[in-house]
Amino acid sequence: FSSGSTALTGVEAIADGVAAFRRPQAKNAAQTLAALGVISITMFVGITLLANHLHVRPLDAEAAGRLSRLLGHRVEEKSVLAQIGHTVWGGGFGFVFLQITTALVLVLAANTAFQDFPRLSSILAADRFMPRQFVNRGDRLVFSNGVILLALFSSVLIVIYSAEVTRLIQLYVVGVFTSFTLSQTGMVIRWRRLRPPGWRRLAIVNAIGAATTGVVLIVVASTKFVRGAWIVIAAVPLIVMLFKAINRHYASVADQLRAPEARPKQVQGTRALVVVPKVDEATMRALGYARALRPVEIRALHVSSGGDEETVRSEWIARGLPVPLDVEPAVDLVDAVRNHTRSLRQHGDDFVTVVLPEKIDRRRIRQFVRTRRELMLKASLLFEPQVVVTNVPTLEDGDTFTASGPIMPTRNVALVLVSAVHNATLRAVYYGVAIRPTELRAITFNTDEGQTSRIMAGWADADVDVPLEVLDSPFREVTAPLVRLVRQIRATGSGTVVTIIVPEFVVAKWYHQFLHNQTALAIKGAMLFEPGVVVTSVPYHLR
Repeated sequence: FSSGSTALTGVEAIADGVAAFRRPQAKNAAQTLAALGVISITMFVGITLLANHLHVRPLDAEAAGRLSRLLGHRVEEKSVLAQIGHTVWGGGFGFVFLQITTALVLVLAANTAFQDFPRLSSILAADRFMPRQFVNRGDRLVFSNGVILLALFSSVLIVIYSAEVTRLIQLYVVGVFTSFTLSQTGMVIRWRRLRPPGWRRLAIVNAIGAATTGVVLIVVASTKFVRGAWIVIAAVPLIVMLFKAINRHYASVADQLRAPEARPKQVQGTRALVVVPKVDEATMRALGYARALRPVEIRALHVSSGGDEETVRSEWIARGLPVPLDVEPAVDLVDAVRNHTRSLRQHGDDFVTVVLPEKIDRRRIRQFVRTRRELMLKASLLFEPQVVVTNVPTLEDGDTFTASGPIMPTRNVALVLVSAVHNATLRAVYYGVAIRPTELRAITFNTDEGQTSRIMAGWADADVDVPLEVLDSPFREVTAPLVRLVRQIRATGSGTVVTIIVPEFVVAKWYHQFLHNQTALAIKGAMLFEPGVVVTSVPYHLR
């Protein structure tokens, strides 16, 4: 009875997927559910009658092993359907057809999970009970993060249980009937609270459903407990606690981001610190970009890593560079940069922009190995107040470096990315104003009409003196429209630099970092090999 109850679990796929039906959605879903009920009842009654008439008994791997030892020869494991088919049709076409169709049904059942879980996880993520990344759609307009997570967990379970359906089913049936019972009970509570016309009849129907599925849940949990059901019974409360913890975190973040007393103050400018690994093209581009920010003060810092301080100092003087160079011999890079940023911060409330020259190798693995030191530096500076880290990339093309001075852009177009109107966004906008670009624009992406309308209304209420543009995103993703816009701006002149300013949350606990900034990472990855593009993250510290 417990294992056979899984035959009825497909009804939740229709209930969860009403939004995917053609209009009228409720009517089409109800018709599909009725057809499923008729098919399920017919097959359930038919298989039960045949199994009783033919005296069929379930024969899983454990039972087949015991029977083999008893009879003295090997007995193969056979499902109930396989035994019925073999008895009725022998080993002919009917038996083969039955096995093939059964396998296809199992494939469709697995596909149902890959359709429903990503959709359900997106609903939970929209309500802030799962990480926001599960709302994002992939290139094929599916919730790809949910698909990937389910695939990983499914693969782990298949390995642990050796792909034996009879063992895996114990995990499945308890969870399904738990959700059935909770959803039916929730509907009873809903009808009693809202009391629409005819609510008593609807409440009675859902109460009968809750009682029925509750009885099945008790039977299943008691008979399958030691065979694996205990895992689900123990895991469900832990998962609920995790959902509530995620929701509390997002609620706390929302309160901090919109607290009026925490609204950032507009500052007059920025101070710049250029990190100088050596005097080359990348450094000259970084120096030119730093000067284009028109900072209140600009300094350069070289941290020696092998006795090269005299060489760097002499090259710096020989080129007559108009920026004072500080040389720190044989000290830790992170400590040296942190100390210099703190000394610059003492002069006022301005931002401090740390400019890092970066050589980009198109071979991504080599690029990651080369920049791990810079990654550590950027990670440490995230926790420094009023400090913004900017990477100025230079693509390696094999050309000989000939510039003798700073390579300054002719235009600097700054784009502030806006996903919502809150204190972190305002801080990023104020940084955009502080760096005095040639042109400053705020950009949001139309991935959802309702969300876009709320952003536009919030922008008007915030009274920000920067125009907000809406980029259409028909495939509900931000990198492709942003790349197109950047290339359009860059096409206006070879000396044009596009500065993309991204608000970045800095959380107090490291594991909360997984709940934020994933879109910023995607943008940085998409812009890594785009020439003339500088991506700047403006940190906003959360408690």
